[in-house]
Amino acid sequence: MRWSGAWRRRLRRAARRAPSALGVAGVALVGGGLGWALAPPAATYVGPLEVQVSLTPGLDPGTVVDLPPVGTVSFDSHDAPLVVRGRITSVDVDAAAALLDSPQGLLGLQVTAPRVLEDAVVRAAASVALTTTLGAAAGVLLVYRRPRPTAAAGAGTLVVLLVLAAGVVRTADPTALQQPRFDGLLSRAPYLAGAGRDVAQRLESYRSGLSDLVRSVTALYAVAGDLPALPDSQQTTTVLHVSDLHLNPLGIDVVADLVEQFGVDAVVDTGDVTTWGSAPESGTLAPIGALGVPYVFVRGNHDSAGTATALAALPNAVVLEDEVAEVAGLVVAGIGDPRFTPGEGETDDEDQRAVVGAAAGSLADTVSAHDRADPADPADPVDVALIHDPSNLDALFGTVPLVLAGHYHHRVVRTDPDSGTRVMVEGTTGGAGLTAAGLTRLEQGAPLAMSATLLRFASGGPRDGELIAFDQVTVGGLGLTSVTIERTVVPPSADVAGAGSG
Repeated sequence: MRWSGAWRRRLRRAARRAPSALGVAGVALVGGGLGWALAPPAATYVGPLEVQVSLTPGLDPGTVVDLPPVGTVSFDSHDAPLVVRGRITSVDVDAAAALLDSPQGLLGLQVTAPRVLEDAVVRAAASVALTTTLGAAAGVLLVYRRPRPTAAAGAGTLVVLLVLAAGVVRTADPTALQQPRFDGLLSRAPYLAGAGRDVAQRLESYRSGLSDLVRSVTALYAVAGDLPALPDSQQTTTVLHVSDLHLNPLGIDVVADLVEQFGVDAVVDTGDVTTWGSAPESGTLAPIGALGVPYVFVRGNHDSAGTATALAALPNAVVLEDEVAEVAGLVVAGIGDPRFTPGEGETDDEDQRAVVGAAAGSLADTVSAHDRADPADPADPVDVALIHDPSNLDALFGTVPLVLAGHYHHRVVRTDPDSGTRVMVEGTTGGAGLTAAGLTRLEQGAPLAMSATLLRFASGGPRDGELIAFDQVTVGGLGLTSVTIERTVVPPSADVAGAGSG
């Protein structure tokens, strides 16, 4: 009985202490979390790339490399609930270009990159351990003002962190770099700028895999760093020009990625979003309604009236049928293709060009009527005209400063020498998509590239409404092998008929 009474007293004392222990643990958890959040990242240089390495707890563990603005690359490097995140913060473009031309430099990168990044991870871990332990101890000291629970909180937090670190080391997989996962635009093109097209076949070890990743990223930023700068202090409106999607869902995915990652204000589509113009095809267009920016569309020769109706029903769509609309601060005119040739096999002869020319003439009349509608209160002149087939645009020359088109499945950029009107024909954002010709090229291993162009218009100032630059984005076909970006800066143009400044 004496033993039983003593046991009951011990249980009662433990029960009285339990809430206090739980309280200390809760305060330590909050303080440690704040301390972890305040831990500074570890900065290091991997070749020409400046990288910041940080650690965060997470239920989806692994290593993530942020490559703004084109996406992320992630690796299943370990199983413990910790995310190692690297972020490219700057690039020495000259050093990047030199590295790509130097076999010795690449070999040196292969030797040094793993050690440099491992050191950065260790420094980031030490920073986290220090701030988290101090945060937990400081929180308990502020609340309880007693040394024993404060010491217990600090020691307990440090033990938990050591166990977490041991879990990362124990479950680390050095071969994980052989199996990267890509998000954002990178999910369409695993390695970039043509610098690593055979990387997947060459990844043999942690060391070579890491150097290949850095080399590919370096190539992208070396190319991006060489892009000509936009005019100083010029505010811009960014319009994404796409065309000839031909039902390819990957093409629509690329459009969505470009809209999100490059701050696109509106999308213009110059037709052939479908191939046969059927109702079932129209049902595949729903993702366009989720882009979150205006989507301006003119029919191509493969799009039916039903296609246009289905697209017009989407919440952000603007379908132009010989009309003028203001979108994202720009005045846009457009007309659908007068022909409907479902499937493939349409001809390109004098009669067809005459039909296209008549449509261009009708659109030119619409533009002129808009521009002179009320001399007492002149409207902003049309900035851009949209038409699908560019084979006969004579009527539009001198009426608008810029004409956007598609149809050819390859890019054409030219300026009419007499009027100064610029014509930009987009390639095929769907890589020719789900057509017989497109699928044949895919089967033959020669798919068309998926292309789109980012148009930069001045918003404000003396060039308001003018095209000041354009970035041509090319995703290496349905083979998904490369991404390239090329910029052209457009100098101020002499005044031409109808080329008002908005």
